[in-house]
Amino acid sequence: MAHDIAAKLTEEQAGRLREQAIWAGLAASWPEAMLNPECARTVWTRLPEEAALTLGLILAGFGPAPFKEEQLLQAARPGIAAGADLRLGLLRLAEAGIVFPVRRGWGEKLFVLPPDSFFVWRRAIRSTRSPQPPEVDPLSVRPIDDEGYVPPFSLQLLHVMAAMGEAGLKLTAKGVLAKRTVAKAAEQLHVRGETLAPLLPPPAGAEAEAYPAGVLLALETMARQGWLVRSGQSLARDDAVWEAWLRLDAADRETALCRSLVEAIAARNGPAAAGAAALAALEAGKWFRLRDVDASHAAGQALLAKPQPSAIEPWCRLLRQLGWLELAADGAGEPAVRWRLDPLGLTDAPREEGGREPAEPAFGPPPVQLTPDGEMFAYEDCPYSVRWQLEGLAERRRTDHMTAYRLETHGYARAAGAGHTADSLAAAVEAMTGEPLPDTVRAMIRMGMDARTAAAGTVRDEAAGTARADAAGAARGDTPGAARAGLEPRGDTVPGAGGSASGPGEPKPVGAAFVYPPSGEGGYELLNERPSVKQLFAGIDEVPSMWLKQFRTYHHSTRRELLEQALSWRATVRLNCEGVATAFIPERIVDEADGWAVAGYRPDAEEPQTVTKLYPGMWDEMMLVLPPPLGVR
Repeated sequence: MAHDIAAKLTEEQAGRLREQAIWAGLAASWPEAMLNPECARTVWTRLPEEAALTLGLILAGFGPAPFKEEQLLQAARPGIAAGADLRLGLLRLAEAGIVFPVRRGWGEKLFVLPPDSFFVWRRAIRSTRSPQPPEVDPLSVRPIDDEGYVPPFSLQLLHVMAAMGEAGLKLTAKGVLAKRTVAKAAEQLHVRGETLAPLLPPPAGAEAEAYPAGVLLALETMARQGWLVRSGQSLARDDAVWEAWLRLDAADRETALCRSLVEAIAARNGPAAAGAAALAALEAGKWFRLRDVDASHAAGQALLAKPQPSAIEPWCRLLRQLGWLELAADGAGEPAVRWRLDPLGLTDAPREEGGREPAEPAFGPPPVQLTPDGEMFAYEDCPYSVRWQLEGLAERRRTDHMTAYRLETHGYARAAGAGHTADSLAAAVEAMTGEPLPDTVRAMIRMGMDARTAAAGTVRDEAAGTARADAAGAARGDTPGAARAGLEPRGDTVPGAGGSASGPGEPKPVGAAFVYPPSGEGGYELLNERPSVKQLFAGIDEVPSMWLKQFRTYHHSTRRELLEQALSWRATVRLNCEGVATAFIPERIVDEADGWAVAGYRPDAEEPQTVTKLYPGMWDEMMLVLPPPLGVR
């Protein structure tokens, strides 16, 4: 992430990047400006031509995945630019703090774009080049509901956390969760292995083999968010971070989770990143044809020698199972998609910490409804802090637009184990529902708890008043409540252990991965050396200066020497062909029986990707083209 990279720099190094002219006069300074769409749009227009071309190529071909310089040169479509221009563009991007050179161990030098800046740059470029695909008339759309109701991924994770806490977070001798815990977690998830595999293939190793793909994704997310940490031979829940996340504003929470997950997958699967960007560019709440989204993706691949498969269909399947995307067919039967949320939360304002859950409105029904037979119904807008309490005191019977719970045996056992009596539990339920308990429910609670309180070995009649106040506060979203009231699902916890590592709802660095190997800049050593422009062109001091600064006629043998030098630098040459000065990108020299020729590309031609063969007698003056002050453009 951009701020994690900035934290690895000395103050002098970071100051040098902030003082780059490209960031001057913006609403935010580096690195915040990279995450601000309005700033990024301005910076995009300021980039030198070779840097803008190189950034576009990185976004299309690699996304936030690490790449080698040679891979970048090979990825470019023939004829769009000389290798020297791309190398210079990469240098300019590194000088500006947009991409960063890194190395893992003793490996080769790589370059990486911070994952959290990828979608910002994609949107900045798109906004200046192409409009949104045409919207589909919502009246012509027929929803495809093959999988029924799919809760948002945040709610799936809440259910996973509750199920794992109940089943136990102890690790086996192999360092993995027990099969029972894994099975309970898998029951809460809609993500299937065959859906995830095209985008995030399972890693090798015994740990990965112990978990279904959906559970592995959930554990990875929980580790990255800082909710679960390793604690000896167990996993433990960090209550401070977890409860802060529960209290976030619902829309902010879901958007942050979506962005974090998509960025993490894109950082490990560069080719799939462009497909995610094409989908993420769609306006939330509106229907678009997949055919038009594919066309938009294809247009963004124009810079590549080998355009990447879009991966849009696998993304749609995954996002559908995460509860974030809806699928449908238009009047002609063509597939269409609609976001249920703003997938990235990219606004022109700087990113801020997420807000808190709104307090329960003064008028209108409470978030939980209770029936006389002990069933409790949580509406879609029920605060997560309240849902978390429900998981600890009742049995979830059905998850739909309205989630159904019931007070019964297992819930009483959990409440008694947490030290509750019939009175304190009744007080908590009463606070959540906002109304006096029916006599039938109060009797049910007393009967159920009387059988459990003695076994729990504790009596806390005096807790009724405290439970009432805490539960009511949690229902409003203005206090952690659940932990103090003893209503949260069980499981090892480490209160406050990770709360200072990052803000609520903000993902941990990708390096905090649970099983998957690090991605993006995570796990890499940041390299601080910056070569000069002159160092890009080895041996330049031995090259005649007239080759670089004068348009002259040379003997055929000298013409070959000059072209060989251009090939070694991957530079462009300027040739005078029939009285017209033209740029030419040499690719190779071809020896023939009666002489030689040079094959390459003419960027200004109608078909620049077509190979052109020139013989030395087909031009007059010539010169090497290097950036000033080394040469003359």
